[in-house]
Amino acid sequence: MDNLVQEMKTTFADHDDFFIHEEQFDQTAIYLIGFDTLIDFTKTNLYVRQMAQVSASVNELLINLSDQLDVNAEQIKKAILEGKLVVVSESKRNAIVEPVHSNLRRSIGEPQNESPIHGPLDAFGEDIDINIGLIRKRLDTERLCHCSYQVGELTSRKISMLYIKGKASSVLIEKVDRQLKQIESDIDTIDDLNKHFGHRKFNPVSHLFSTEIPIQAVDSLKKNRIVLFLDNYPFAFVFPHLFGDMLSTANDRNFPIGLSLMIRTLRGLGALVTLILPALYVALTSVNPEILKTDLALFIAESREGVPLTSILETIVMVGLVDLITEAIVRLPKSVGPTVTMVGGVILGQAMVEAKLVSNLLVIVTTIMLIGSSVVIGVQNSMYLRVLKYPVLILASVYGIVGLFTGLILICIYLASLTTCDIPYMTFRMKGKGDTK
Repeated sequence: MDNLVQEMKTTFADHDDFFIHEEQFDQTAIYLIGFDTLIDFTKTNLYVRQMAQVSASVNELLINLSDQLDVNAEQIKKAILEGKLVVVSESKRNAIVEPVHSNLRRSIGEPQNESPIHGPLDAFGEDIDINIGLIRKRLDTERLCHCSYQVGELTSRKISMLYIKGKASSVLIEKVDRQLKQIESDIDTIDDLNKHFGHRKFNPVSHLFSTEIPIQAVDSLKKNRIVLFLDNYPFAFVFPHLFGDMLSTANDRNFPIGLSLMIRTLRGLGALVTLILPALYVALTSVNPEILKTDLALFIAESREGVPLTSILETIVMVGLVDLITEAIVRLPKSVGPTVTMVGGVILGQAMVEAKLVSNLLVIVTTIMLIGSSVVIGVQNSMYLRVLKYPVLILASVYGIVGLFTGLILICIYLASLTTCDIPYMTFRMKGKGDTK
């Protein structure tokens, strides 16, 4: 057996799905090497035999099979791990062949996390080539540029960058290209990719806005931004992530302008309600009840009659409970999630009110807050709003209405200070050639 074949056999001795198959051609042994979990061996072997019938010699067969000939052992190992077929002959020549792969990809399905209205119902999948094809299907222009990168130390991952030439800023493209080329560590999660764009450790706002709807990614490309794809990840990452992403989507333009503006206004109100409402309840019940009308103040006091907890404590308990229920619904199977929603949202809430642990008014407040946090676009935007409401709540419990407004001002200052490649997060629209407005 050839030394190279023996080396591969020793290297992958602990892999039960590794195969070395011997074939005879022109009275010469050739060896087919790869992983049968990544390669459809039956179809691939049939292809090799068909090519052998039209080849006069082993050397001609290798040339017909591939243009990657006589590579070194390290390249062969990498090719095998990537799911390629390696053909080695007794004459010590070798070739890396693109095989018929095992079907490890799901077909194009409907969005699971986003619900487009009056729009296409196809969604991105795990295959990066299919995802790029979904973009090219909608943007059949030579100005759509595609750059690929191989990153990772232990696990090689493919990252693709798409942009429209003449729309995205050349400075932004160069910065992203440089940052992607400098990645040497493994990219296993969104946060791993996010850190390479200057992600601060405790910053809840990501540099990337993820979407699983192709039309949303196309709309972002037309708005002078860059779209990134990570292999084996069914989302497109819009770069940079801007504040306006939580208020508008491409599907909004399917409605008349008046309805579209109303929908975006409601989303803005939802974000504001999420930050303000719990803090406003605490401020008005414990610090500044004097600003209310007498009958309204008496109504609130009556609703809290018999509740042993302070306003801030009962609010934190209810808000924390709502966040726990929301997280449980996401993690549990779909068959169990509705049951948890019913038990946690209705039965437990009613039981807490009857037990005088929380007031009726607070249940209404937390319900409105939960609805408000759900109307914004993007799960990551909803989550960071849920995080930011806690500092406002704490400030309102100490300083009342003044603390509430102070918290909102601090949040505005914080969000305004965030930048991605020198582009402010609070930018609502990127104009031509990457200018911001």
